[in-house]
Amino acid sequence: MKSPKKKKPPSPALQNRLSELEEKAAQRGIHIHYDLLEAAGLKLKGGICKINGEYHIFVDKRKSFADRIDFLRDYLENPLPGDIPDH
Repeated sequence: MKSPKKKKPPSPALQNRLSELEEKAAQRGIHIHYDLLEAAGLKLKGGICKINGEYHIFVDKRKSFADRIDFLRDYLENPLPGDIPDH
Protein backbone atom coordinates (compact mmCIF):
# COMPACT_ATOMS: atom_id res chain seq x y z
CA MET A 1 0.00 0.00 0.00
CA LYS A 2 1.39 3.37 -1.03
CA SER A 3 1.75 6.09 1.54
CA PRO A 4 0.12 9.42 0.69
CA LYS A 5 2.32 11.84 -1.19
CA LYS A 6 3.64 14.65 0.93
CA LYS A 7 3.61 17.98 -0.83
CA LYS A 8 6.89 19.81 -0.86
CA PRO A 9 6.45 23.15 0.92
CA PRO A 10 6.51 26.16 -1.40
CA SER A 11 9.58 28.35 -1.51
CA PRO A 12 9.61 31.46 0.70
CA ALA A 13 9.61 33.59 -2.46
CA LEU A 14 6.34 32.00 -3.64
CA GLN A 15 4.81 32.34 -0.18
CA ASN A 16 5.79 36.03 -0.09
CA ARG A 17 4.41 36.72 -3.57
CA LEU A 18 1.09 35.05 -2.69
CA SER A 19 0.90 37.06 0.54
CA GLU A 20 1.53 40.28 -1.43
CA LEU A 21 -1.32 39.47 -3.81
CA GLU A 22 -3.64 38.58 -0.94
CA GLU A 23 -2.79 41.90 0.73
CA LYS A 24 -3.40 43.77 -2.53
CA ALA A 25 -6.81 42.11 -2.78
CA ALA A 26 -7.64 43.02 0.82
CA GLN A 27 -6.70 46.66 0.17
CA ARG A 28 -9.12 46.68 -2.76
CA GLY A 29 -11.86 45.13 -0.61
CA ILE A 30 -11.74 41.78 -2.42
CA HIS A 31 -12.27 38.64 -0.36
CA ILE A 32 -10.29 35.52 -1.31
CA HIS A 33 -11.62 32.06 -0.55
CA TYR A 34 -9.57 28.86 -0.85
CA ASP A 35 -11.98 25.95 -1.05
CA LEU A 36 -12.32 22.53 -2.59
CA LEU A 37 -14.15 23.61 -5.72
CA GLU A 38 -16.03 20.54 -6.75
CA ALA A 39 -19.71 19.93 -7.38
CA ALA A 40 -21.36 16.68 -8.44
CA GLY A 41 -17.94 15.21 -9.18
CA LEU A 42 -16.93 18.11 -11.44
CA LYS A 43 -13.80 20.11 -10.66
CA LEU A 44 -14.56 23.80 -10.96
CA LYS A 45 -11.99 26.39 -12.05
CA GLY A 46 -12.88 29.19 -9.66
CA GLY A 47 -13.37 32.83 -10.46
CA ILE A 48 -14.69 36.15 -9.27
CA CYS A 49 -18.20 37.19 -8.37
CA LYS A 50 -19.93 40.08 -6.67
CA ILE A 51 -22.15 39.27 -3.70
CA ASN A 52 -24.04 42.01 -1.87
CA GLY A 53 -21.79 44.65 -3.42
CA GLU A 54 -18.50 42.93 -2.45
CA TYR A 55 -16.14 41.06 -4.73
CA HIS A 56 -15.09 37.51 -3.89
CA ILE A 57 -12.44 35.42 -5.64
CA PHE A 58 -12.78 31.66 -5.28
CA VAL A 59 -9.62 29.59 -5.74
CA ASP A 60 -9.39 25.80 -5.66
CA LYS A 61 -7.23 24.92 -2.68
CA ARG A 62 -5.68 22.05 -4.65
CA LYS A 63 -3.87 24.51 -6.92
CA SER A 64 -0.14 24.85 -6.44
CA PHE A 65 1.22 28.10 -5.01
CA ALA A 66 2.47 29.10 -8.47
CA ASP A 67 -0.98 28.47 -9.98
CA ARG A 68 -2.65 30.44 -7.17
CA ILE A 69 -0.31 33.35 -7.85
CA ASP A 70 -1.08 33.30 -11.58
CA PHE A 71 -4.81 33.00 -10.90
CA LEU A 72 -4.91 35.92 -8.46
CA ARG A 73 -2.58 38.07 -10.55
CA ASP A 74 -4.90 37.68 -13.55
CA TYR A 75 -7.81 39.11 -11.56
CA LEU A 76 -5.91 41.78 -9.63
CA GLU A 77 -3.99 43.26 -12.56
CA ASN A 78 -7.14 43.91 -14.58
CA PRO A 79 -10.09 46.18 -13.81
CA LEU A 80 -12.84 44.49 -11.86
CA PRO A 81 -15.79 43.54 -13.99
CA GLY A 82 -18.41 46.22 -13.54
CA ASP A 83 -21.21 44.25 -15.07
CA ILE A 84 -21.39 41.42 -12.55
CA PRO A 85 -24.90 41.64 -11.06
CA ASP A 86 -25.43 41.57 -7.29
CA HIS A 87 -26.81 38.32 -5.92
